[in-house]
Amino acid sequence: MPVAETVTIACDESGAEGENLMRARHPVFVHASVHLDTEEAADVMTQLRTITGSARDEVKSGIVLDVRHRADLLRVLEPLAPRVNINLVEKAYYVSSKLVALLTAAAQEARGIDIERTGYGRFYASVLFNLAPVDLGATFWRQLLRRYNDLIRVYARANAVPPSSEKFFSILAEARARSRDPSVQEVLNDLWSARFFAFDYEGARLGELREMDPMFSTLRAVAANWRIRLGDVPFELLVDRYSTLTESLIASIISTAREDLTVTGRLLPAADLQAIRQTDSRTDSRIQVADIIAGVGQHCAALALAGTFDDDLQLATSEMLDFQGMWSDGSPLDVLYDRRPPQYAAAATS
Repeated sequence: MPVAETVTIACDESGAEGENLMRARHPVFVHASVHLDTEEAADVMTQLRTITGSARDEVKSGIVLDVRHRADLLRVLEPLAPRVNINLVEKAYYVSSKLVALLTAAAQEARGIDIERTGYGRFYASVLFNLAPVDLGATFWRQLLRRYNDLIRVYARANAVPPSSEKFFSILAEARARSRDPSVQEVLNDLWSARFFAFDYEGARLGELREMDPMFSTLRAVAANWRIRLGDVPFELLVDRYSTLTESLIASIISTAREDLTVTGRLLPAADLQAIRQTDSRTDSRIQVADIIAGVGQHCAALALAGTFDDDLQLATSEMLDFQGMWSDGSPLDVLYDRRPPQYAAAATS
């Protein structure tokens, strides 16, 4: 039986600001990936350089997104739709989900509930994200998320002193005293009962955790999505060079991707992810196209957060959206997705 050729999926992102998510400039992290060969990607970049009149080897999305180029950009995007994936991560929701995953999971486990496989994790995170700002006050809720973000993130600077868990415990206790919403109270009580698990993450050294960087957990979701888009074929992810993407981390992502994944109670088949290769994006047209697509995705997400859901770019990229994006139920990103659910995901989510 002939061995299937390994397919290359090129990736890049927009809004990557490391682990300090609650003080980030961009509210959404966007990961884009494309299934194009080198010649096809070079042709796309040539078209974009012609459209923008750019003489530079690299064309940035900010130039391409100029309203003067909109019609031409739409023309370039249209044939790419089946071969592009855009994963959106709302950063504040991501922190909420990590709060649930790292702490509430322990309390739920004691009751015999696997919150990840059953979908309860996403439910609890959505409860907090949607109801806690109303119940506790938006400013106070963001402060709580910041305290948790500060505690869990890796501190890479020399002599940096991470905050102690006690500061997080203090604001969590205040949140429980403030809360009047029964649904919020239930989750906060689970967090309180599991709070000492936070000690496991206190003062983590560089390379140990990086729980708060959406880049790496997104690669797992992206691999699962390409399994659905491509079928059961071997593939690799080609990414730009990242100093924090170590060999051990790559091995961990690949190992996890090659396991069956359950999302909200639905079993998704394992991805035949063979490798994650790093290269210089300045010399690879495939990653350059992914960079442009990520910028387009960032623009579409920003429009949604501002209340616009039917812009021509949003229409053109609807089939590109990853159904495993990280957003809360009912959020603007959820509305954007639900307006036009991509056809490729129908079988996976039915």
